[in-house]
Amino acid sequence: MSDDVPFAVRRGELIERAVAILSTDARFPAGWLEGSLADGSADSYSDIDLHLCVIESAWDEVWNARRREIERVAPILASADIMGAFGVGCLIEGPVKLDVFFEREAGLASRPRIAVKRLWGNHEIYERFKIGDDLGDAAIARALESNLLGFLQGATWSVRILARGQINTFLFNEILLVETAIVPLMLLETDRRAFHRNMFTRAKLLSLAQRDECGRLVGRIETSVLKADRAAMRDVHIEIFRKICELARAAFARFGLEFPPRVENEMIAFYKREWPV
Repeated sequence: MSDDVPFAVRRGELIERAVAILSTDARFPAGWLEGSLADGSADSYSDIDLHLCVIESAWDEVWNARRREIERVAPILASADIMGAFGVGCLIEGPVKLDVFFEREAGLASRPRIAVKRLWGNHEIYERFKIGDDLGDAAIARALESNLLGFLQGATWSVRILARGQINTFLFNEILLVETAIVPLMLLETDRRAFHRNMFTRAKLLSLAQRDECGRLVGRIETSVLKADRAAMRDVHIEIFRKICELARAAFARFGLEFPPRVENEMIAFYKREWPV
C-alpha cells in the first residue's frame, strides 16, 4: 500500500483530523477502525470504517445530530444512513469515502468483530470486544446458500434478457455472474469470509491463476458481445454456469448443504435448446 497516492494521503489526513477533534470529546471515549484498514487487507484506495463509542447519556444527542458530528471533522458532500446499523455512509470533501458507525458504550460486547485498530480510548474499553476472524460454519453456510440459491433461481435471465434485445444488460449480467458468484466461490476455498467481504475487494484477494481464469471469462463475454455472436454468448454463458455449479457443489458439500441435484443439467439443456440465436 503506497501512502503517496493522493487518495491515501487524503484518507490519512482525514483520520488524523478525526482523532484530533473527536478524541477530545468526552461523549466519545473511544474510536477505532474496522474493515480493511484494521485487518491488513487495505490498499491505497480502501475506504475508512470509523467506529465511535458513545456514552449512554449522550446517545440520543449524538445520533440525532449524527451528520453534524461528522461535519465537525470535514464537510459531507453526500451521505446516506446505513441500513441495519447505526451508521452513516459518507462521501467527504476531498473526496474521501468514510463510513461512520456509532456504538453505544453498553453494547460494545454484543457482537463479534473481525479486527480492530485502536485510534484512541482506554484499553479497558477494548478488552470488552469479542475479536476473532472466524465467522463460524453456520453463518458462512447461510451466506453461501442464500447467495447461490439466489443466482440459481434466476438462471433463466440470460435467455430472457437476450431475447428482448437487451445486449448491454446481458453483458452487465454476465460480468456480474463472474464477479459476484465465481469470484467469492473461488475465494471461499481459502478465505472463510469471502461472502462477507466487500464485493469490490474480493477479486484482488484471489490467486493469480484464479484472477486469470476470471479475466479470461470476462474477455470472452466482451468479445462475443462486440462481435454480436450469439452462439459464442451462449457458449461462454454455459461455461460460466458450469463453473458456478462446480464451485458451489463443492462448497455446499464442505458446509453440509445440499446442492440442487437437477439444476445444472436442466439449465444447460434449456440454454442449448432455447438460446435466442
